[in-house]
Amino acid sequence: MSRPFVKHYTSSAARQAAEANYRWLAGLESRLRLPELTAASGPVLWFERIDGRYARPEDLVMLAAHLGDAHGSAYVTDLHQARLNQPYCAGLNHMLPSFPDRRVDAVARELRAGNVSGSGLMSVARAQRLLTEADGPAAFYKDSNPRNFLITPGGLPVTIDFDDLTLAPFGYDLAKLIVTLAMTYGALPRGQIAAALSAYNTAAARQCAALPGVTWAELMNWAEIHHILTSRYAADGRYSRRWHEVGPADGETGARTWP
Repeated sequence: MSRPFVKHYTSSAARQAAEANYRWLAGLESRLRLPELTAASGPVLWFERIDGRYARPEDLVMLAAHLGDAHGSAYVTDLHQARLNQPYCAGLNHMLPSFPDRRVDAVARELRAGNVSGSGLMSVARAQRLLTEADGPAAFYKDSNPRNFLITPGGLPVTIDFDDLTLAPFGYDLAKLIVTLAMTYGALPRGQIAAALSAYNTAAARQCAALPGVTWAELMNWAEIHHILTSRYAADGRYSRRWHEVGPADGETGARTWP
């Protein structure tokens, strides 16, 4: 029998928050694959050990469909009642933070600190407006960077790391995956990103045909927000590239024009 994977947290409260996130995700009855949680105590969670590798660019379209399925299922099961600009009680006393929540202050902090290069949303006011005026159906954000997926030898994705969970617009977590894959491995072909967006929308619509679908412009706007929020991690070496260097070329982003 393989040894369990042990995740240590800074406090019992942080562990309890991650456990609550896990249990909500596990209760969605979606196709989201999670490792089995085997024990919880103090600041520690124990999970079954999963054999697999981290996500790579060739997994993007498959993972996009997987995320679309999970987000559509969460919307049908629970989040159709949620509003993006308000915290949402998901399950028994488990609060999901609103979408703007800490992001409004975070984008201002990063932009004013000079950590961000080449952002099409360089104005603090513009970035904050994009966050605060987001509307439409609510999905969730699970920090879909490549290291938060394990691809099993059979090719199945398993979602790991449950520290962060908030409300988010459809497409926001897909944009995080696209941005961080490119920041890790280099530029992704525009056609591959478009195929991932199509796979995401198709999968979400299978769960709820009324969902409007994410446009290219919306996806690229969320990519700009992730660029702002991840630039510090490129600066300290956790990512080898920056989104403005490896994202779609100028004129192809479809980024929203603000007055």
